Amino acid sequence: REYSTNHYGVLAYFLSRLFMELLVTGLQVTVSTLITYFLVGFNADFAIFWTGIYLMACASTALGVLIGSSVENPSVAIEYLPAVFMPQILFSGFFIPPELMPDWLAWLTHIMPLSYGVRIVVGSEFDGSCPDIINPMTNTTINNCEMILENIHSNVDDFWWYYMVLLSLFVFFRLLALVMLERKAQHFY
Repeated sequence: REYSTNHYGVLAYFLSRLFMELLVTGLQVTVSTLITYFLVGFNADFAIFWTGIYLMACASTALGVLIGSSVENPSVAIEYLPAVFMPQILFSGFFIPPELMPDWLAWLTHIMPLSYGVRIVVGSEFDGSCPDIINPMTNTTINNCEMILENIHSNVDDFWWYYMVLLSLFVFFRLLALVMLERKAQHFY
């Protein structure tokens, strides 16, 4: 409506909304991580924990904005959200290791923000903090934390890479949403 009356352009709207969403997302993540971190008693460094969740939330909201920008009706966008966010849970590597997925589905782990957020949070929580457990049946030692880290492909030395991928996904989804919004605005009236 405002675009058609030349109150402001798509870019101004998009940037103002982006900065407000970054602020609101930061506030929401701060409140939820403060409660969760201290209530659960995580061992991870709080800054790594918060940053991983914040970047994951930003990339996920960017994906939601992309969906909202690409459809005509907001109710249609709400109907698409489960089809986008449920695969993130399934293909993040946390429940099903990528090695157990069919090859034609395993590539999805590389474009899901949740998979990189899980790698950061779980990797910082379990890196070197679990004692070995002796299996009484086989008399061998097992490290459950190492098994979890291997399943999700988390490596502390690669945290910078996970941060960069989350940031890249955020920028890519937001720029694509901007393009979609500009195309939609040109055909509005």
